[in-house]
Amino acid sequence: QFELKLIEEQRLIQSMETARILLEQEIAERKQAEEALRASEERYRALFDHMRDGVAIYRAENDGEDFVFVDFNKSAERIENIRREDIIGKSVQIMFPSVKDFGLFDVFKRVWKTGKSENFPITRYKDERISGWRDNFVYKLPSGEIVAVYSDETERKQAEEALRDSEEKFRSMMESMKALVYICSSDFRVEYMNPAMIKRTGIDATGEVCHKAIHDLDEQCPGCVHDKIQQGESAETATLSPKDNRYYNVSHSPIFHQDGSISKMTIFRDMTESKKSEEERIRLATAIEHASESIIISDRPGTIRYVNPAFEQLSGFNREEIIGQNFRILKSDKHDEAFYREMYDIISRGHTWAGRIINTMKNGTLRKFETRISPVKDSSGEIINFVSVNRDVTQEKALEAQLRHAQRMDAIGTLAGGVAHDFNNILSAVIGFTELALDDAEKGTLQYENLQEVLTAGSRAKDLVLQILTFSRQSDQEQKPVNVQLIAKEALKMIRASIPSTIEIKQNIQSEALVMGDSTQIHQVLMNLCTNAAHAMDDKGGVLTVDLVDIKVDSEFISDYPELKPGTYINLTVTDTGYGMALDVLDRIFDPFFTTKEKDKGTGMGLSVVHGIVHSHGGSIYAYSEPGKGSTFRVFLPVLKRRLESEERIERPIPTGTERILFVDDELSIVNIGKKTLESLGYDVVARTSSIEALEFFKTQSDSVDIVITDLTMPNLTGEELAEELMQIRPDIPIILCTGFSAKMDEQKAMEMGIRAFISKPILKREIAETIRKVLDEK
Repeated sequence: QFELKLIEEQRLIQSMETARILLEQEIAERKQAEEALRASEERYRALFDHMRDGVAIYRAENDGEDFVFVDFNKSAERIENIRREDIIGKSVQIMFPSVKDFGLFDVFKRVWKTGKSENFPITRYKDERISGWRDNFVYKLPSGEIVAVYSDETERKQAEEALRDSEEKFRSMMESMKALVYICSSDFRVEYMNPAMIKRTGIDATGEVCHKAIHDLDEQCPGCVHDKIQQGESAETATLSPKDNRYYNVSHSPIFHQDGSISKMTIFRDMTESKKSEEERIRLATAIEHASESIIISDRPGTIRYVNPAFEQLSGFNREEIIGQNFRILKSDKHDEAFYREMYDIISRGHTWAGRIINTMKNGTLRKFETRISPVKDSSGEIINFVSVNRDVTQEKALEAQLRHAQRMDAIGTLAGGVAHDFNNILSAVIGFTELALDDAEKGTLQYENLQEVLTAGSRAKDLVLQILTFSRQSDQEQKPVNVQLIAKEALKMIRASIPSTIEIKQNIQSEALVMGDSTQIHQVLMNLCTNAAHAMDDKGGVLTVDLVDIKVDSEFISDYPELKPGTYINLTVTDTGYGMALDVLDRIFDPFFTTKEKDKGTGMGLSVVHGIVHSHGGSIYAYSEPGKGSTFRVFLPVLKRRLESEERIERPIPTGTERILFVDDELSIVNIGKKTLESLGYDVVARTSSIEALEFFKTQSDSVDIVITDLTMPNLTGEELAEELMQIRPDIPIILCTGFSAKMDEQKAMEMGIRAFISKPILKREIAETIRKVLDEK
């Protein structure tokens, strides 16, 4: 009997030791599985692997209305900050009043009454002695006692619980495990299967051969595992069960007996969801690595922890340089501190910030991004990281700005055309009557000088209209091969004589290429840019630099200058060291009538005209400036590979004639000045202010008319329609078409319909005289 009792005690000790090992492995593996689903990085798994659980056993009193402590483990003492001897036999409600506030006491009562285990989710506890997060699992023992297993999430949750009661307690705890567990004796027969394993296999195979009993689960276990167990070593394997197509992580641990034999305890942990999560994490990481957007992950203080290859390529920083740096390394001076404070306030409250931001690259350049910064929270809801996804919109925004500018130019151009038409009619009368009055005025008299001033003002007004049409790209200028080098050198001589000596001129005129253009207009571009640069340095002097070089534009160059096309260009650069311009001013400098000069020092048309001239020559102009750092204008004109041909101009006297002219215009003042001007040249003029009346006259006296001069824009019949009617009556009649401005009619179209000449208002005496004579003489 003594030997039987001794064997029984040994078996009991062995069972309890086995239970302790099983419980420790179950708790550690349960926590490890939970944390594997929450986090993808090894440092978090390692943290959770070392957490310890607290265990408390309670006895129901007063028919389940109260519970007193029966036992309390060391982890519980540490977690709850109380000694075991101070709590055993005392009421839960007295020792831990907060147990009711958080609902845990209700869980005790339900488990005691129903016998069903419950998991009480992670909850925040706080009283005078303890503070932290608890995860509770509560179940009932056959003895009627309640067991609470809880982990301290605040202290990394390393579980430790000693099982000291009885084999019944051990079996009860084993039955609560979700993992599949069986114990195999040294002769490979099943000694124990927990309920989860029985449910999985469909049988209770205690006493059977292990491999036959476990079927598909353990048949893949390699023989070396058994060898390790017999040597007292643990082993881990993995298996895919064909029965339910699920992945299992398998832990094999030795159980040592006093007789020297070794049993094997095997735990199957279902890792299917974890494996799927890991595969999903890998897919996500691969997508991030190959994303075209720049992605940055930082911790809460702003230290960069990860960047993807797109960030490296765009910013110029490699990972070794940027990881560990604070986000401030990317800040630019384009946003004030209030901008960054508002951004951080939004994301630190757990919200996503979205907006546009300008960041500094490694080489110091600035790029614009559409950015979304989102917070990443841990299982407790605390923000641990920020993820910034950035789409580079630098070129996109530049194109949008150019589109808006082009739209403004188009709208202003439409307005300019209308203004030019009416204004040219007015100027025709002003200039025409002035020229007639000058013919009758005696030279040297006050009247003659005053009329000359009027004529000069009229010419200036005419030039102003041409400038308006030039910047709006609605005027056609005769273009020829031009040597820009010669123009630049001539212009710089004039500039040197007209600006203060405190301004130094540096020139680098290298290009000898030709461009197709108007030499006067190109001269105007250079004079305007240099004059503006000199004005910016009036107060303190400075350096005016003019460069003229050839440049090859390729696809990489176009990324910074999107208006250009691949090819060879002359690059004219004008730089000053003046006071510079702010961004809001820089955005408007090419708008007509916009100026920062004083009222009597500029009209705001100069740069608008320059812009129009450059674009009419097939080129582009770009401006760069910062307050206090001067300004730079870069003009690109496409190169023409042709030789420059000289042209000789001969001044001739104003031609006259005696033919009969039908002059038609709906403006009475234009008709009067036209009639008088033509009569002064010797012609016989029949004038009409109505196109209908002119047509009726021509029907009856077409043979008496030698040439017709008609306005284009008239009511009833336009000049175009009148010309068609007249040519129906007499196909050989010479017709000159005049217009203040028309977007629909040009010289080419007029020639195609049979009109002999096309001239623009205001019409000067010499111009109309030479045109009439040319048409009549050709006829």
